[in-house]
Amino acid sequence: MTPQPLAGIRVLDFCWMIAGPLTTRLLADLGAEVIKVESMARVDRIREVGVQPPVPQAETNGVFNDCNVNKKSILLNLNHDRGIQLAKALVARSDIVTSNFTPDRMDRWGLGYKDLKLVRPDIIVASMPVMGTEGPRSSWRAVGNGVIAMAGLNAHTGFEGRPPVGLGTLHSDFTSPYLGALQIVAAVHHRNRTGEGQFIELAQYEATVHLLDTELLECLVNGREPGRRGNSSQQYAPHGVYRCSRDDRWIAIAVRDAAEWQSFCRVMGLETLAGRVELSTLEGRKKAAPEIDAAIETRTMPADAWQLADALQASGIPASPVENVGDLVGRDSMHQGFIEEIQHPAGVSMLLQHEPINWNGERLPLERAPFLGEHSDEVFRGLLGLDTDELAEFAAEGVLS
Repeated sequence: MTPQPLAGIRVLDFCWMIAGPLTTRLLADLGAEVIKVESMARVDRIREVGVQPPVPQAETNGVFNDCNVNKKSILLNLNHDRGIQLAKALVARSDIVTSNFTPDRMDRWGLGYKDLKLVRPDIIVASMPVMGTEGPRSSWRAVGNGVIAMAGLNAHTGFEGRPPVGLGTLHSDFTSPYLGALQIVAAVHHRNRTGEGQFIELAQYEATVHLLDTELLECLVNGREPGRRGNSSQQYAPHGVYRCSRDDRWIAIAVRDAAEWQSFCRVMGLETLAGRVELSTLEGRKKAAPEIDAAIETRTMPADAWQLADALQASGIPASPVENVGDLVGRDSMHQGFIEEIQHPAGVSMLLQHEPINWNGERLPLERAPFLGEHSDEVFRGLLGLDTDELAEFAAEGVLS
């Protein structure tokens, strides 16, 4: 049986959209009981926007089902005083509380860290505001493309002399969760050793700045703005993406040193370039990059990207076909249980992705995302002991909506 290291840990999840829910999905995948708090007054927008199946409906939205597998869902109106009371009662029976609203939203509900410590002193509270809780931009709102732009990724993507280019994917929404889950698991470990709770703040902006990698270090170490370099590299040459046969097929190639340069030229049939002494050094190859790139494309354009990548790899040259999403889903490398087909109760078949984690050769368990409020009765009866009459009273007052 696949280990569930977070079994017995309960998470009260107020997150919505992508980054927050993906963080708690990671916890759920590792065995935590994650209770997603939703409301008819403000339905999680990701149920309704984004990747929709051919017959759109909120319960089968592709993004929502990816972000919220292995969770429970309850309906709770936090704009109602008795809704806040029930939320605090659930906090008293939980280990972790998560949110990704603007910094003051939970405080205005009376569900900030100071409030929740009074309910449960060892509570772990994780907040994932876009810009953090302090500073002049802490109240700023943004979705993934805005975070990427503010964090400098757009400015360093594209070609010299041309406008910045978006990454094409919402990097911050899908990378920040791994840092968030790591911090939460560390806080659980800390509490197990010391009995102390924790307030965790993960600013999605700061988490995304880390993706700048060597571009950020160039400025920190040398005070230089690295600019846009397209597909080139400061460390390797040639280093680029080259057109292959068939429409929109390309291969990525990197040559790391003089020995690889000789091997590369042999495989590619570029013996004339291999014999030029000035191209035996990195600086020489970088200086002659336009000439070298043009020569490479005379060899790549008639070639199949996958066959050429195999040939280069066999000679120790880093090379990869530029795969699109259809390639990824169809390749043998993705057939080791990464994609799983489930039959959704809404009457459709869905393909869902596992986390890229194997425990003793097994994938982590995968259960479909919940219907809106699907587990309200189970949670309020089982955790809070509410009976039928009490549930009816709360429902009549609009608390459970």
